[in-house]
Amino acid sequence: MTTTDMTRAYAVLTAAGAGKRLGNTLPKALIPLVGQPLVLRAARGLAHAGIAGIVITAPPEAYDDFRAVFPENHVPGTDTQVHIVVGASQSRQASVGRGLAAISNLARTCGDELQDDTVILIHDAARCLTPTDVITRVITAVRQGYEAVIPAMPVTDTLKMVDRPSAADDVPRVVTATPERRCMVAIQTPQGFTWATIRRAHEYGAELSHNEMTAATDDAALVEAMGGTVHVVTGDLQAMKITTSIDLALAELILKQ
Repeated sequence: MTTTDMTRAYAVLTAAGAGKRLGNTLPKALIPLVGQPLVLRAARGLAHAGIAGIVITAPPEAYDDFRAVFPENHVPGTDTQVHIVVGASQSRQASVGRGLAAISNLARTCGDELQDDTVILIHDAARCLTPTDVITRVITAVRQGYEAVIPAMPVTDTLKMVDRPSAADDVPRVVTATPERRCMVAIQTPQGFTWATIRRAHEYGAELSHNEMTAATDDAALVEAMGGTVHVVTGDLQAMKITTSIDLALAELILKQ
């Protein structure tokens, strides 16, 4: 692997989710966690890792509320610039695509032109407690020449393959296989890519993004689909995804301790 130039890194922060499973009327990313919205905590984590600019995908009905969280288009207390775009209703993949479409202009605002090897991170606002060292670990690996890098944790549960997706009628399903868990990992974010790689991956998988049933659940899957190689670095338990009220309570406990 060759070391690329130490150009500044940029990020797309996905924050367009509704948050219904958290039982809150606010968009998920605006739900407060010990006094700060999830999206603000996630953006600060990226800023502290040295990200120069962040494109945030927001729900259209809450666009002004997101703008209020980032006065003067900056992450408060940092030099990291913020640009907010309206996320897509079709899928997360489509929302990320909108974020990527805006990232070149954001870089120019920061005085940069994106190069093929510029580091681009895709991060979820719901993983707002991701430690700085996980983010920098991903950035460093991409700068070392790995085109797609994702943080992951070992799987501790035994996994089973079944014959069909979960059904509302709760009819028992048939187990078809038991994968070897020593070779399985649970993926986290931020996922890191060279600008050339993530641009090509989203162009390659664009047709999948129009429907949540066909859209990629993570951006690394698009790289895999076009024949690219994805590498894994060590994640962290604190990079948990806040999806339910139990997750939110656990995150509050972690912060208070």
